Amino acid sequence: MNNKKINLGDLLFILFYKYGGEIRGITTLQKLIDIVRLDSDLEVDVDYSPYEFGDFSPQTNDVIQVFIDNSWINKDKLKLEDNKFIEVYKLTEKGWKIAETIYLNLLSTELEKLSVIDKFKDKTQEEIITYSYFWYPLTAMNSKIKDRIFKRSKISIFLSGELEDEYNSIKSSGESIKKVIYESWKC
Repeated sequence: MNNKKINLGDLLFILFYKYGGEIRGITTLQKLIDIVRLDSDLEVDVDYSPYEFGDFSPQTNDVIQVFIDNSWINKDKLKLEDNKFIEVYKLTEKGWKIAETIYLNLLSTELEKLSVIDKFKDKTQEEIITYSYFWYPLTAMNSKIKDRIFKRSKISIFLSGELEDEYNSIKSSGESIKKVIYESWKC
C-alpha cells in the first residue's frame, strides 16, 4: 500500500484539534504521534528511537517549542497528587484557527487513517503508554517504567477486532502475555 506522508507540525495541529485544543503531557504527545506512525498508513516525517519512557523524538519537542514561540500553543503546569505536575499544552486562538484549517482540509482518506487516535481521547497518559508498550514492545526496550506499566496493565480496554484476536490467540496458546512481549524485545 502506498503510504501518504504527513508533516509533523500538521499532525500536531490535527492532534490538538481532535483533542479539543488541549493535550496533557509531552509524553502523551510523543506516544500519540508514535501510535499514528506505527498504527496507520501515514508516514510521519519524524525519527523515533527507544528512550527512557518509550519511543522518543527530539523533533517533536522542537516543533512544540516553535508552536510556543509563535503563540500557537501555551504551556502550563497542572498539579497532580503527591506534588507531581504535568505539563498542559493548549491551543491559543491563533493556533486553533490554524489547526481547524488544517483539519477541515484533510481528505476523507487522511481522516480515516487518523481515526486510529480517536480511541485515545478519553484515556490517561498511563493508558496510552500501556497501549504503546503492549502493541509495540520494541519501543519500550529502554524504558525505565516498563515493568511498572506491564504490572498494572489494563490493555483489555483497547482490544477490538484484530487486536482482540491476537491477544486472545496469545492467551489461548498457554503462553504468558508478558513472556511473548519480552521475547519480542529480543528480536
